[in-house]
Amino acid sequence: MRSSIAVSEGAAAGTRADYNLIAGPQAAEVVYTWGGATYQDQAAFHTATGQGAHDIVTTAAGGIDTKAVDSADATAPGVLPTDIRGYATVDHLGVPNTGKDGGYLDRGAREFQDHLSSVGLELDQPWAPAGTTVTATAAAVSEWSGPLTYQFDFGDGSAPVVTPERTAAHVYSSPCECSVKVTASNAVGTVVSAPKTAKVTAPGPMTAGFTAKPVLPSAENPKEFVAPLTVEVDPRTTAAPWPVQQVDVDFGDGTEESRSALEPVRHAYAKPGEYKVTVTLKDSKGATSAGSQNVQAAYAASGYVALDPLRVLDTRTANAPVQGAAATPVPLPIVWYSSGRSHTAGAQAVVLNVTVTGATEDTHLSVWPAGQPRPTTSNVNVRAGGTSSNTVTVPVGADGTVSAQLNSGRAHVVVDFVGYYQPHTGQRFSPLTPGRVADTRTGGGPLGGGQTRTVKVAGVNGIPADATAVAVNLTSTATTENTHVIAYANQTRRPLTSNLNPEPGKDKSNQAIVPIGPDGMITLYNNSGSTHLVLDAVGYYGKDGQALFTPAVPKRLADTRTTGKVAPGATTTVSGLPAHAIGAALNVTATESTGPGFLTVHGHGTARTDASSLNTLPGATVPNHVITPVGDGKVSIWNSHGGSNHVITDLLGYFTRS
Repeated sequence: MRSSIAVSEGAAAGTRADYNLIAGPQAAEVVYTWGGATYQDQAAFHTATGQGAHDIVTTAAGGIDTKAVDSADATAPGVLPTDIRGYATVDHLGVPNTGKDGGYLDRGAREFQDHLSSVGLELDQPWAPAGTTVTATAAAVSEWSGPLTYQFDFGDGSAPVVTPERTAAHVYSSPCECSVKVTASNAVGTVVSAPKTAKVTAPGPMTAGFTAKPVLPSAENPKEFVAPLTVEVDPRTTAAPWPVQQVDVDFGDGTEESRSALEPVRHAYAKPGEYKVTVTLKDSKGATSAGSQNVQAAYAASGYVALDPLRVLDTRTANAPVQGAAATPVPLPIVWYSSGRSHTAGAQAVVLNVTVTGATEDTHLSVWPAGQPRPTTSNVNVRAGGTSSNTVTVPVGADGTVSAQLNSGRAHVVVDFVGYYQPHTGQRFSPLTPGRVADTRTGGGPLGGGQTRTVKVAGVNGIPADATAVAVNLTSTATTENTHVIAYANQTRRPLTSNLNPEPGKDKSNQAIVPIGPDGMITLYNNSGSTHLVLDAVGYYGKDGQALFTPAVPKRLADTRTTGKVAPGATTTVSGLPAHAIGAALNVTATESTGPGFLTVHGHGTARTDASSLNTLPGATVPNHVITPVGDGKVSIWNSHGGSNHVITDLLGYFTRS
């Protein structure tokens, strides 16, 4: 009780006090008031009255359980059959019975009870061949250490093993992934363990096996960064009677990785190709096995994600021009997440607008996936002191970046990020026979400095009204001073980037992929002076597009410097594209031109239009990014009547319907 015992003078003669529990701070004050007298301790009370011989008096409010357990007087008048919670009297087997006449009633309002809280389970052979004895061991947690009964269910349909012992042995007759559990019971309850899996295998030798598949960003998590050319090697098809303790994977490109269990391993290859992958295993019995297969690492067919242009590199800001013969890393945009930052999605390739300016000599710039050898192709050609730009489509390196290198001399490089190709997201592409959508020479007049002009592109010239981006060839002519032109979607948000760098006395062109505004328009802006602009649509991206894009490491398809110039009015045919390609992204370069003119690129076997793909200049080397239809794995390049040209064609990637 939590207060002292008080009995009045008239009641004291017929009252018996014994086997009480008086606990708490009041035990330090007056403990008994009996027949008008007060007593501050048990000894004085017992001496004076003969009562309370077995009382327990303590000032502690807790820590007295063992004194109270099994020490009360079960024969006292008015003893209740249950405690305040309705629990019956139980004998605590771990405590001596010190109650009157050997009774085991607990003192106080609560009868202390046993409690079975949990039971755990372990298998000595969680992975073993059929015919092996597997021993299961239970570990129950209870308040008291009384007897328990265990029921072991080995999960293979055999009869459960019921035993008072904590262990039970079982021999599986056939392979299975069996769920094993144990049920523990005592007088106060029953608990069931969490299941354990017994991996029962077929007897025999270990035989290494594995599957290999490309890893792509998922449709559910499209912004997850997955490096291109990532392959997952999964050795779980291995036949292993005993636990595998070591897995060594040789990816065939000079890199290896080890694991301590059979689990998938991912690896990003630096460049596409076929690699011999070897998996070597070692089990708990010391047995080894190895298996090999050829694995193809290839860029995945992807849809296009159009973005508002973003400048990612400008060496002018730190006055740190690019030096010839030294690779410069080009960082790609990053997206912030609550857990940190990562590269933009799992892009297979990116589209950039690359400008070279202030070159100290005639030179060219190459752009390629980081971590791969520099290709023999070029993307931007520039004269000493000049400015030249070009759209570049390039695969992403394994580290999420690309590299740029100037062939010689020194120059500033400006890189604008335009968009990217990624599996499971973005839009398909439909190539178009080049069609003119704007020409300021026939309407509207030249575009003055600081002026804008909107052009309707969606819903015209075969471009559907819901297209999300358009591929156009943008040409400047009759330019009055050096300037730059920007093509963009939102009239109210002009980016700080550029698409074309017009110069006086030169017709210049550059292909651009431009997001389409919500009104179906794109906007053209001229920075200074005045210039006429000609806009030819060569394709569009949208939900009803036909094809996905497969990027390629820049590769030279044709070079007329080894076969002879293309004469005025003549056509050269370029082969080497996949037969099922319906479109291609090319870098076409005209060099050693004898007169001003233009080249038109079109699908082999299709009608040619008068739209230009590239404007040629005498004595100049001029490249241009060209997206074009393909026919029978070929494209045709027609030279206008301006002069003869050498034509160099580099492959950047191709479009297919699947």
